[in-house]
Amino acid sequence: MYRPAIGQPRVLLVVSHPAVGSGIETLLRLERRYEVRRATRLADALRIAPSWPADLALLDVAMVPREGRVVLGVPTLVLAGGEAENEAAAPRLDDPRGWVAKDAESASLVAAVERLLTPTTEAVAGPFPLVLVGVLALILGALLLYLVWTAVV
Repeated sequence: MYRPAIGQPRVLLVVSHPAVGSGIETLLRLERRYEVRRATRLADALRIAPSWPADLALLDVAMVPREGRVVLGVPTLVLAGGEAENEAAAPRLDDPRGWVAKDAESASLVAAVERLLTPTTEAVAGPFPLVLVGVLALILGALLLYLVWTAVV
C-alpha cells in the first residue's frame, strides 16, 4: 500500500471501554499531529491493521488474550495499570515497546507516543578512536623515553 513520505503518524487505538477510548482518541486528536483510528474489539484491530498501516498501536492490556499471540505488525504501546500488567501482556504481543498508564495525563501519553515514534540512533565509534588512542600512546611513550635519554646523557 502506498504511503506518502510526509504525513501524520498513524495511531491504531485498541480500547474496548467507550469513555477511555474516546478520551485517549480526543487527547491525540487535540495534538493535531496524529491520524487516529480506533477499534473497540481486538478482532476489529486485527482486521484494520493490514489494510491501514499504522506507525504504532496503543493497546489496552485488558484486550490482550490470556493465551495466544496478538500480531498487529506494528510497535505496540500497552495501556496498563502498572508495570506488572505490562510484563504479563508483553510476551503475547508481536512488538511490545513499553507501556503507559491508562490514567496518564495528556503530556505523559503524548510523550510516550513520541518516544515510540522517534527513532533513537546509537553512535558506533568504530575502530578510528581506538587506533588514535594507540598512536597517541606510542607517541607519549616515545617522548618519555626521549626525556629519560636526554636526562641521562
